[in-house]
Amino acid sequence: MAYSEIDEESIPRYKRGYEWFSQLANTRLSKKDWRRFGLFSFYDAPYAESDLLYLSPKQVMLTMAKMAKKKESSLILVVDAMEKGEMGLSTKQGFDQFIELFNGLFPDATKFYFGPKDTERKWLHEYPSLKIPLSWLAKRPNVFSEVLSDASPVGEIIGPADATFEDFPGMIEVLVEKLGPPSLTEEVMGKIRSTEASEYAGEAVGLMTVFISPTTAVTRGVKYLGKFMSLVKDRRKQEMKEVYLEWTERVQKGYSEENLRKFFDDSPEFSSGLIEATSSFKPILLVIETRSTLYDLFLPLVLQHLVEEIGYIPPHRRPKTIDDQKSKKDKHKKDIDDEEMTYESLDDISEEDLPPVTDQLIQTMMEKDGDLARSDIDISEDEFEGKPETVLFLDAATHLSKFNKSFKFALNIPEKFPNMSVAASFFTDREKISSALQEGVLEYMKERALIFDLHPSLFDLATARMPVSRKAWLIGKLQEMERIRSEGEVAFLEYTSQEFYKWNLRVVEKPEIEALTRIRRWFGGTK
Repeated sequence: MAYSEIDEESIPRYKRGYEWFSQLANTRLSKKDWRRFGLFSFYDAPYAESDLLYLSPKQVMLTMAKMAKKKESSLILVVDAMEKGEMGLSTKQGFDQFIELFNGLFPDATKFYFGPKDTERKWLHEYPSLKIPLSWLAKRPNVFSEVLSDASPVGEIIGPADATFEDFPGMIEVLVEKLGPPSLTEEVMGKIRSTEASEYAGEAVGLMTVFISPTTAVTRGVKYLGKFMSLVKDRRKQEMKEVYLEWTERVQKGYSEENLRKFFDDSPEFSSGLIEATSSFKPILLVIETRSTLYDLFLPLVLQHLVEEIGYIPPHRRPKTIDDQKSKKDKHKKDIDDEEMTYESLDDISEEDLPPVTDQLIQTMMEKDGDLARSDIDISEDEFEGKPETVLFLDAATHLSKFNKSFKFALNIPEKFPNMSVAASFFTDREKISSALQEGVLEYMKERALIFDLHPSLFDLATARMPVSRKAWLIGKLQEMERIRSEGEVAFLEYTSQEFYKWNLRVVEKPEIEALTRIRRWFGGTK
């Protein structure tokens, strides 16, 4: 049945979309625990948008976050503020409605902003900036080199030695050298001659469109790149000189120390505040405003820093330090010394030399055994050495896939950090599906997934090993889902690997008034 009447006209359709989906989620969706959770669509757009209802990935993530948050666990939502559309966070109206729901659900949350704070979206800038300690990055040239390699305009593989720096001037030197205009060696020229402009306009060459096209017209990147490629191939020196000049100026100005200080802090005692928030089990909201800017490559860095701050690494996976090696040698030496020690034989001890076995002695020994047992329990209960169990919700993960290595790191967080689970939303409308995006989508469909739509090639890959009869049944469900949506309703497929019936078609319907009242109490309202 289509939604034939508008109920409670005073309720904004954004809030209504959240309420209706929340009722379905709390009554029909699986309650099984998960380590990876995928939300999938085809377009980078809301799941539903009509005069009655508005439902976006962010509203769905809010619902799932509320369900996933436990009393003594941490929750982090990383949301993309560059979301387009009437109700996207890039609009004041969209952001206000999102933050109203978020504040109602998580009133004690800590909020951070990550971006340059130089745009017209002033409503995003009221939150404190989350900054990365410069010393943290300086000690990890391998992390910096991976991000630079993914962002390289000519696909250069940059090693840790070339990404090493100590301070802001050193960092600027690395950024300008590696992300500025390439020197046109024969190797680079050969690569350019054999590459079509459309390939450069894709995700394979990182941020090139940002470097040589105006910030206000990033969509012109393909046109600019086509022109650039023809200039290089034809060696039209004067025009190339102009492009190179613009490129150089943009990189030098964009990565000035003043701008870098908006993202990094070199104070010796700097603390980002993440540890304090997570240790007190406060939810964290991180608003990201870097997409399609020169600062896009800092997003993978802030994610890695965030995860390293709160993620627990089991001892057997930790890198060995010099102190560890020294401690191991000292222990080995002690073991050898112990073997050389002599002990008095028990045969030489007479019964008179032993203390009498009294009730007091037995009681004392039992108490000591109890203390040891309790000590063992305390150690085992602190499973993650003080690090809280944490659920990370990653909005618009597809945008991160341009950074191949960082994308894989983000999606593999549950494997590396046993105290962390990750939910990620993906849109799959891509002319060319990168291998990184393909792997990410397939990985996040294995355990729990809500599928509002999907790229056909990814559907074929996901069902490649499925029996034909079951695949035909699933296609039938997809056809039914499309029929429901064509009538103005919202439907999606739920997948749960742990359930007997793994696939279910879910339809978002108007809840009963009692259910709506209960949902509104969750975010502080009864109207």
